[in-house]
Amino acid sequence: MDWTPVIVFSLIAAAVGMQLFFRHKALQSKGQPATALKRAIPELDEQATGLIYCYSPSCAPCKIMLPAVNELAAENSNVHKLNILEHMDLAKEIGIRATPTTLLIGSGKVSRVILGTKNLKSLRKLMEQTQ
Repeated sequence: MDWTPVIVFSLIAAAVGMQLFFRHKALQSKGQPATALKRAIPELDEQATGLIYCYSPSCAPCKIMLPAVNELAAENSNVHKLNILEHMDLAKEIGIRATPTTLLIGSGKVSRVILGTKNLKSLRKLMEQTQ
């Protein structure tokens, strides 16, 4: 019997399972108070709206998204970056298991969790939705 199809299917199933697990864990952050994030981002106004870009310096998709985040941060003081390698306990506490992850904050809580890269236009649209 040729085991190649079984092995390929198993690898694909494992990859899909991991993606679903990371997504599930990240979405559990929705509705959590932003108070834990204030430990890493002291300038975060707990009652304000904002965007927190969670990244890892070695993450290739994060490097692609970083210029858009930097441009948005230059335009809006409620845009913050969080290096999860420097704040691993916090990342675990709020459920970030993959990067890039973008958190939208509204009324002092995590109102939305977005996994993966976004371009500047998408980020601006997300910021408009939080205000």
